[in-house]
Amino acid sequence: MTLSKNGEIALAVLLVLLIVLPALMLGLIYGEAPYHMVPGEPVREAADAAGISIASVKGTLWNMTGALGGKTYVLTDPAGDTATVATQAFDSADSRDAAVRLYNAHAPGKGRAVGSLIVVGQYLIYATPANSPIFAKLAPALQQAAKAAGAQS
Repeated sequence: MTLSKNGEIALAVLLVLLIVLPALMLGLIYGEAPYHMVPGEPVREAADAAGISIASVKGTLWNMTGALGGKTYVLTDPAGDTATVATQAFDSADSRDAAVRLYNAHAPGKGRAVGSLIVVGQYLIYATPANSPIFAKLAPALQQAAKAAGAQS
């Protein structure tokens, strides 16, 4: 019975390591994005730079602590692809990062919609569908906007 108990303990330790170690690695690799004010409309500017058309824009306010408001864009590209991209500005890094943690706390289809989330300064930018060719073109321009604004602050 002692050998079996030691085997159970070793298995439990192994399982804990398999769960905790990847989470720690992701935390080290993907540190929190710096909070800084990004001027203008990053999605509109990125869409213009990538040659993507804006079909419609409407104001939105997410029901989250610290949310200040944003916009929802319906985008189309010359190939006929369509994507929805929503932005939301937050009043602090803490409230923005809490929204990211809440998003990551749910598995896709179980409380979390299937999409891609990117942080640009004070904004969270959410695109659906996640594998959209439009978002693939938009993401590099959004990342450039985040880097440029971060370098100025």
